Amino acid sequence: MFKRECVVLVVFIITTILMLPFPVFAVEKQDKDAILQEISAFIDKSPDAIRPIIFSIADEYVNNNKIDEAIALYEKASKILPTSEDLLSRLANLYNRKADYSKSTDIYKKMIELKPDNIWYYNVLSDTYKNAKLDDKAAALWEDLMKKSNNPDIFIQAANFYNNQNNTDSAVLAVKKAIELKPDNASYQQTLESYYVKLEKFSDAEAICDKILASAKDAWMKDWVNSELINIYQKQNKLPELALRFEKELDQAPKELSGYRKLAELYQRNNKRDKAIEVYEKAISVGLDDKDINIRLLDLCENSEKLDKAEAQIKRIIASNPQDFYLYERLANILAKAKKIDEAKKTWQQLLEKAPNDAGTVSRFGDRLNEWGDTDGAMQQYRRAQSLDSKSLWYSMRVADLLVNQGKIEDAKKELNNILAKAADDWTKKEAERKIKDLEAKAKETASVPATAVVVTSPQAAQPVKAVAPAEKTTKPAKKKGLFR
Repeated sequence: MFKRECVVLVVFIITTILMLPFPVFAVEKQDKDAILQEISAFIDKSPDAIRPIIFSIADEYVNNNKIDEAIALYEKASKILPTSEDLLSRLANLYNRKADYSKSTDIYKKMIELKPDNIWYYNVLSDTYKNAKLDDKAAALWEDLMKKSNNPDIFIQAANFYNNQNNTDSAVLAVKKAIELKPDNASYQQTLESYYVKLEKFSDAEAICDKILASAKDAWMKDWVNSELINIYQKQNKLPELALRFEKELDQAPKELSGYRKLAELYQRNNKRDKAIEVYEKAISVGLDDKDINIRLLDLCENSEKLDKAEAQIKRIIASNPQDFYLYERLANILAKAKKIDEAKKTWQQLLEKAPNDAGTVSRFGDRLNEWGDTDGAMQQYRRAQSLDSKSLWYSMRVADLLVNQGKIEDAKKELNNILAKAADDWTKKEAERKIKDLEAKAKETASVPATAVVVTSPQAAQPVKAVAPAEKTTKPAKKKGLFR
C-alpha cells in the first residue's frame, strides 16, 4: 500500500516539475520512467527526503492562490508522511483559511495523538473550535485536560482561555491550581494578581503583591510590585494612603534606592511632579547617585518645563558620562526649548567634535539649523553629511529642497540633476526626476500668467503706488431740458 501511494505521489510531483516553465528540453518516456523509479526507490528508504519538494510545490500553489491544489498535494503527501508534524500543521492551516474547521480539527486531534505533551496543539485545537463557534467544545477540551493533568502549564493555558472568554472566575481557579503545582513560579502569581485586579478584588491583589515582594530578590521584580501597588490604590482613589506607607518605608530604609523610585512614581501618578522632583533630588543628595535616578530626574524636569533644572541636571550627567554622545544632543534640544539658540549651537559643535564622521549626526544638526532659520548653515551641514556618506543622496535632496524654498530654482535643478547622475537606485532617480518635472511645470505656469498692474514706488513718500492707466476720453452729457437750466 505504501509503495503504491508513494509511486502515485512521485508521478504527480515529477509531472508537476516537468510542467514548470524551465528552458525547453526534450524528455523521453524512458527517461521519465527511469527518474520515477530512481526517486521511488530512494523515497522507500528515506520518505522524509521528499518533504522539501512537497513544501516548495505547495508554497508555489499558495502564492498563486491555488489553495485547493495545495491541499490536494498535502493530502497525498500525508499518506506517505503520516507523522510529519510540519506537513500536518500546514495542511490544517490551509483548511482554516477555507474555514473548513471540521477538517482542521481532525488534523489537530491527530497531532495531539502523535505528541500529547505538546500544549501548543491543544491551543490551536481550542482556537479552531472557537473559530467554528464551538466554544462549548473548546471549554470541554480544557476541562478534560485539567481533570487528567498535573502539568501546571496546562492550567495556565486553561486560565488564558477562560480569561479570553471573560470567564475570569474560572481563570482564577485554574491559575490557583497551577500555583499549587508550582508555588515558586512568580509569573503565575503575577497572572493571578492581574485577574484579581480585573475582578476588582483589590485586597486579594494587594496580598499577592506583598507575598511576591517578601521573596523578591531582583530589582525589576520589586519595581513591578510597587508599580502594581500604585495601580491598585489609584483604581480605588487611595494614592494619598499609599503615599504615607511609602514615605514611612523610605524613612526606615533611607539607603534603599527602590524606595525613592516608587515614591516618586506615586507622586507623578498623583500629578505632584514637584514632590517627585524633590524625592529624586533627595536620593542624589544622600549618595544614591544612580544613573537611572539621574535620568528619571532629568525626564521629569524636562517634561515639567523646568528647563533650568533640566539643563543643570543633564550637565551633571554629562560630566559623569562624557562619552555618551546622545546626551549632548539632548542638552542642545533642552537649550533650544529654553530659547538659548547660541548655546545650543555650541553644544552641537561639541558633539560634532566627538563624532566628526557620523553623517547622521551632522545631518540632524542641519535639521536643527533649518528649524532655527539658518538655511545656509543647514545646507552646509547637509553637504558635509553627503561627503561623509556618498551612498545616500538624501542629504543632497535636502539641499535641493532648501534651494527651492529660497527661490533658487536653477540651483535646485542643478542639484537634482547631479543627484540623477549619481543615483544608483530607482527610487532616488524617480524622486529627483519628479522634483525636476514639478519645478519645470511651475515655471511654465508662472510664465503663462498675464502680468498684473505695475507697482511704482513714489520717491517722496516711499510708499508703493499703483500705476494709473490713462483716463478714457469722456463725452460731456447733454443738458436736459426742464424747469431748471
